[in-house]
Amino acid sequence: MAGPGQRAIVHLDADAFFASVEQAADARLRGKPVAVGGEKRGIIASASYEARRFGIYTPMPSALARRLCPKLVLLPGDFDKYELFSRLMFSYAYDFTPDVEIGSIDEGYFDLSGAPRPALSIAETIRQAIRQSLRLSVSEGIATNKLVSQIASKLNKPAAFQFVPRGGETEFLAPLPNHWLPGVGPRTAVRLNAAGLARIGQIACTPPDLLGLLVGKLAPQLRRFASGMDERPVVPARAPVQSYSEQETFPADTTDQEFLEATLQRMADQLMAKVRADAKSIRTLTVKVRYNDMDEEQASESLAEPTDLETEIYSRVLLLLRKAWKRRVSLRLVSLKLANVYEGRFRSGLALDAAARQHDAQQRLAGAVDYLRQKYGRDTLLRGHDFVLQTKKLASPPLSLPLPVAGDRSNLQGARSVPAPRSPRSPRSTPSPCIPLNVHSYYSFLDSTLSIEAIVALAKRHGLPAIALTDRNNLHGAAEFAQAAAEAGIKPIIGTELARQGRRLCLYVENQAGYHNLCRILSRTPTQEGTPPSIFNSPEETAGLLAVSPFAELAQFFPGRFYLEAATPEVLDGRGGALPCVASLPIHYEQPSDRWKYDVVQSIRTLTLLRQGHPQKRLGGEYHFRSAAELQRLFAARPECLEHSREIAERCAFAFRLGKPQFPNYAPADGSVPAAFLRRLVLEGLQRRYPKEHVRLKAQL
Repeated sequence: MAGPGQRAIVHLDADAFFASVEQAADARLRGKPVAVGGEKRGIIASASYEARRFGIYTPMPSALARRLCPKLVLLPGDFDKYELFSRLMFSYAYDFTPDVEIGSIDEGYFDLSGAPRPALSIAETIRQAIRQSLRLSVSEGIATNKLVSQIASKLNKPAAFQFVPRGGETEFLAPLPNHWLPGVGPRTAVRLNAAGLARIGQIACTPPDLLGLLVGKLAPQLRRFASGMDERPVVPARAPVQSYSEQETFPADTTDQEFLEATLQRMADQLMAKVRADAKSIRTLTVKVRYNDMDEEQASESLAEPTDLETEIYSRVLLLLRKAWKRRVSLRLVSLKLANVYEGRFRSGLALDAAARQHDAQQRLAGAVDYLRQKYGRDTLLRGHDFVLQTKKLASPPLSLPLPVAGDRSNLQGARSVPAPRSPRSPRSTPSPCIPLNVHSYYSFLDSTLSIEAIVALAKRHGLPAIALTDRNNLHGAAEFAQAAAEAGIKPIIGTELARQGRRLCLYVENQAGYHNLCRILSRTPTQEGTPPSIFNSPEETAGLLAVSPFAELAQFFPGRFYLEAATPEVLDGRGGALPCVASLPIHYEQPSDRWKYDVVQSIRTLTLLRQGHPQKRLGGEYHFRSAAELQRLFAARPECLEHSREIAERCAFAFRLGKPQFPNYAPADGSVPAAFLRRLVLEGLQRRYPKEHVRLKAQL
């Protein structure tokens, strides 16, 4: 059991993740041999433990797996489903610590050193919660560092739960084969085995100079690892790359399909080169077009497997262009976006398979092309579409003069004839949009079918200038939401839905002070177990926050910042007095036809049958997105309810600063400068966490 000031690192590793997710999502597959992978390239990517009893492993040719187990259920990969389960799985760790390092879709670390409860208790709570809510088996290793915790989680899978106490690292590692150490691959293991260093304990006892004869510069680090020492910190992910995109606005509107296709293919070349440079791969493609009247359309597609090759998306990009270009009028802009970013290259092919060999050859070719273009310029190597673009640009005369401003003829004398600018299309009479103020994502923990990306896409499709995210009792999706909305040109409103002694309300961040206060409110713990959180103590506690609630008695805590919630105009009859009212309808799924999906999600959360009642289920009511026209009809008698939603959006001026970390403009109470104050806090924290080793570790700062 880790004591005060000691590190407590947990490594969480899902057991047979892809196959387990398929079994969790479909009860008919539980207890049966299941494998994910496939028919396309003939290789097993994941096998359930029922399948492994037949000798099936990863990677294995699918044909051989079927011979070993004729009743094997072989399924294609569903990455959307795996990504959702991965986010939900790690969300349980975020409930206890912000220090979560996600290494891949199915494993990661989290640091419980500063947690108020024992690390073993928290790790077991997370493990059981994942098993009960998601029906996934995970293995956990708990130790004082990342190396030992990772090995502990993997040593006795599945469903491993092993704790290595402080001081027991060397004893735990000593009998294990040397290949468990980072940096020891097959070749290095052969050299160590030949020298009689087959076990980790033997490596720990070998002098560094002698070990250096076998592994070179790796010797000092390898010996530290073998001795159970690993000072690597848990590094939480901060603002990862979410997408790669590029767009081009043409100097003149065009209907030339060949030119548009060549433009998108060139964008694919440039974006995929960036993807490879970042050692990533992508799975989702989106093509957007803008017509000459400024209307926009887009089309998206998710690949069966991630890729980093432009040659694998050329044909799909052209199909998406045809889908997005619905009106056969001229275009002034096209764009390409690559999303669903994965770490590294995805390899599911069997090396002996012809398609896999061709895929490997294409990757080697792409690497050579990237190298030559980086060294000698992009025009060193050209593809067919590059020649198309060169021909088209030579054929079209450049626009050497700017278009004249309407009513200004001063620059026309002696100039060649230039077409007058087009008049924009007469705007249709459309109702002013009501800003959705109560939207839930899947960060509300099995209480919504909407992803962050889906919410932003929904707002963009309906032309909303802003939209609010109000997940229940957490801000886990706030940063991702803010970044995605900003990229789409939509104002993000950060908020949350919570309850105080049975009174439900939504809080919205108006400014920086409001964000700090909301974080304090959400992190407040009850004084006694089972005691509900208290109502706010004073208006100062809620400064910088706007509130929307059907309970008018809460207005005293939000002077000038409270709005009475209205799901329908009728609920306002005889209520609220002088309080402003606002339309606020909860949104948990996109359209009425998605209701069944929401019912499935609720049943998983409450562990009930689909139509079985439960206090935490909503079996009646409508919780889908409503259009501006629909809301205008609904609130025709109370139009101020719609106007106040736009007022709230205007008042919420808070924005995340997602750039490089900067020290805030802060005046320390002791009169010191901010940098010195920060240094003192860091050193004090170092001494508290490592009371016996802080002097030695100070040099690392």
